[in-house]
Amino acid sequence: MPPLRLAEVVRAFGVEPDRIRLIGRRANTHWRVTAGHDVFVLRRFREGPRADASAAWEHELLCDLAVQGWPVPRAVSPPRRVGDSLWLLMHHLAGRPLGRGPVSEAGYRWIGRRLAELHAGLDRLRPRPQRPGWTTFVRGALPLEGGQPWREALLGDLRAASPDAARIVEARLSEVEARDLPGVFAGEPLLAVHGDFSPWNVLVSSGRLCGVLDFEMAHMDVLAADLAFARRGYHDAVVDGYLELRSLTEAQLANLDALWLGSLFLSVWLVVEGWRRTGRVAPEQLDWNVEQLGKSRPYGPAS
Repeated sequence: MPPLRLAEVVRAFGVEPDRIRLIGRRANTHWRVTAGHDVFVLRRFREGPRADASAAWEHELLCDLAVQGWPVPRAVSPPRRVGDSLWLLMHHLAGRPLGRGPVSEAGYRWIGRRLAELHAGLDRLRPRPQRPGWTTFVRGALPLEGGQPWREALLGDLRAASPDAARIVEARLSEVEARDLPGVFAGEPLLAVHGDFSPWNVLVSSGRLCGVLDFEMAHMDVLAADLAFARRGYHDAVVDGYLELRSLTEAQLANLDALWLGSLFLSVWLVVEGWRRTGRVAPEQLDWNVEQLGKSRPYGPAS
């Protein structure tokens, strides 16, 4: 998109930009915007059938956390459509990502403590429905829609496109389904979770938390699912730090690895659904997911 067009988008939020530069692309695309002495972040949301409702859900969650005093991105105004795309302009948060470079075991333990504190704040939020276009990691063994028949169709596509990846996915699926996550977590409430509380999404200054970024994966889930994603299959120090401030049941601890796998399955279904929509098969899109499926292991507390 030409710079002039981006400038017009920023002006739609009442800000006159001096400089705009690309930060990165993932689910959404972000630019850093300088306007005089002020710095902002411009986001273009990924399109989808529920994009507007999903963006509104995230915006409301961030507003609620900001009221509690959490250092989260503050929007200049709610998300809005400019041209054919959905946009958001946010005030830039100062600080450096904890994950800029290798993260020590002490760093992962620190992340666990901060996540426990965030969960204390999330506990106090008003009830809300599931984020549009999302489901829980608890139910990640099935696609968002279509149930078992649709999953079988997707697995058939995956077998045809990438037999090795399909074998790994199906083997881990069998393991997770044997754990019966929906049954294990049937009595737990669903609360808003961050969805990716990772070293690159927390900002620090002088050793203190000064920002929590990237609520792109925030949704309603059991809190153990949020810890499972922060652990990312094997960073046990995150759990050790979390347990310093907040307790978990034996069932929650025993299923952290399965909840992480549930999140990976949801990503796999989205990739294969994308193949179906576009007609373009790109097995390399699965590489990271398949690698993580192989790395995951049960939690083992520090001795």
